[in-house]
Amino acid sequence: MNNLKLDDYLEIINKEKIRKGLEEYTPLYPMLRKVNNELYIGVLLTKNNANVWDKDSNIKPEYWVLINPANNQIVEFNETSKNDFVIGKLIPKDIANKQKEISKYAVEKTMQYKDYLMNDIKNDELPIQKKLSNILNNEITVDGEKVNINDYIIANIEQDIINKVKELVDLLVASKYNSITFYYDALFSDIVTKYKKDNEIDKEKMALCIEIMNNYYDGIIGIDNFFNIN
Repeated sequence: MNNLKLDDYLEIINKEKIRKGLEEYTPLYPMLRKVNNELYIGVLLTKNNANVWDKDSNIKPEYWVLINPANNQIVEFNETSKNDFVIGKLIPKDIANKQKEISKYAVEKTMQYKDYLMNDIKNDELPIQKKLSNILNNEITVDGEKVNINDYIIANIEQDIINKVKELVDLLVASKYNSITFYYDALFSDIVTKYKKDNEIDKEKMALCIEIMNNYYDGIIGIDNFFNIN
């Protein structure tokens, strides 16, 4: 987490959960909740072993907390089964669009990196390779047939390259989605600052925060309901 203020909120919740004997629960990234015309810092808690990243988990947090942004004091610590944060109907997550977006990006990047590496192997040689290729007229005999050296090398390592490129793209996608918390921190800070200064709730920026948290926590449901901007 890159914003100390958000760490402070988690520290507040962690101390209170221990006081309440809820050591087996973990607070999620701090969120926001609109109650009538008032804004609160909101924190959802799930079991320590909950897979909040798996889109098939469909986890509804068991506890939720509200903190007054003016003094950082807890004003509510609720058990969801007794006091639900969902008002009305549960708003479904739009997982399909995210998966399509990721798949399209991953396919494009995989092809881009694979083509770059294959062309590099085929067209760019080390000095000693060039020397040997010139001597051998860029051909070798395999199973009684003359074949192009570079084509032969590529044929033997192509699958390894594809596998490594897939690993790289998976890492790239994960890194990009994890980095969205930087944007979230900035939006979060802007919203709270504006509220404390002007007593205004920026619902447009809150909507972006909802989108980020829904992307960040694939396995958590009810995030839209928790922010409660509608």
